[in-house]
Amino acid sequence: MQKVKQKGLRGPWGDALYVPTLHHFLGPYDVYDREETLGVELDAWDMNDAAQRAALIRRDITSQYKELSYRHRYLLLQVLERALQDPAYDFAAILEHDPESTHALPARWDEMDDPRAFFADIYALAQQDWRDDLARAAAEDPATW
Repeated sequence: MQKVKQKGLRGPWGDALYVPTLHHFLGPYDVYDREETLGVELDAWDMNDAAQRAALIRRDITSQYKELSYRHRYLLLQVLERALQDPAYDFAAILEHDPESTHALPARWDEMDDPRAFFADIYALAQQDWRDDLARAAAEDPATW
């Protein structure tokens, strides 16, 4: 019996379907088992300062996520766009510390003044920095991926 491959965009590092979530944006900031290196470095950044937040987003997300294809980035940004369109979306919940998890964000990120602003900045900067690739993906039919 021949195995039928399910349609849809595959993940960038495997054959599973790509199902992006907002947590994917936080990967560069996971300090689990790196509290004394990356954690200390990120603690020096003021996430309530829009200029510092933008610099960090550009450094760790919009420039680094080039490893994802234009299609992956397009779908990831669509998830963020839908969340931002929902005025009741709880962005603070994404930043909450879970002591049972093997993932951890820098200290005090769960106390950010405006978590929605952080994600809105990611969206705005990605729209700028990925403009050409997002337009390319938008011109395609995702059903063919």
